[in-house]
Amino acid sequence: MAVTSARNIVNLKETGHFERENARIDKYTLADKLPEQLAALDISKASQTSYHVRTITAKDKERTLDFLRRFFFRDEPLNLAVNLLETPTSRCIELEEYASSSIDEGVSLAAVDDNGEFVGIVLNAIVHRDDVDDSDKVEQCPHHKFRRILRLLTHLSKEAKIWEKVPASENAMMDLRIASTHPDWRGRRIMKVLAEESERIAKAHGACAIRMDATSAFSARAAERLGYSKVYSVPYADILDGPQPQPPHFEASVYLKKF
Repeated sequence: MAVTSARNIVNLKETGHFERENARIDKYTLADKLPEQLAALDISKASQTSYHVRTITAKDKERTLDFLRRFFFRDEPLNLAVNLLETPTSRCIELEEYASSSIDEGVSLAAVDDNGEFVGIVLNAIVHRDDVDDSDKVEQCPHHKFRRILRLLTHLSKEAKIWEKVPASENAMMDLRIASTHPDWRGRRIMKVLAEESERIAKAHGACAIRMDATSAFSARAAERLGYSKVYSVPYADILDGPQPQPPHFEASVYLKKF
């Protein structure tokens, strides 16, 4: 999945610290998620490894970014399309600031294995109808390649008209901004668990829906599997000076799941 909303794009600063103790939410055994017909087979020890889900806090910022550097930033189709990270050691500080800007809200989640290692993360943000639109700051982004991505995200935010898709009485929504799973743990329903827990948190914060931007064919399929509905899409070929990902990534879409 891709970075989504264009909010908090430039001049990102640490505004405080979320000091609540890490909340251990639940524990899952991966073997329990396998089809019943596999129960009689000799399941490897690795596939039986359990994990739990907990809140990501400000103290987790660097380990979260390290996870994204290894498993998301280099594979995300938009980043590849603009050659954002030119060498194996390249970093885009603007991307990292954007990715971590909502951690202090305490609504992002990590799946953690029995060794305490992150094996999946989802970064969320709570947004409100009356939030100030700072998309005009996109052109102030000093990184010219990342600025191209931000223009696309701004286009999605403006054209999707997301607040028109929910009742006028609703004032809060969750943005599911970034989701990533460790390659060794893919196909084990971790993202489904993280998405479901995100829904619970969204409802607890008074959100009426979760919005997710899908900038790849893979994230679009994931959104549909999770019960999201497409409310807007645009072919990459129609975006002037926009990133042009390789097939099968032909369009960028906005998905919404109402409660």
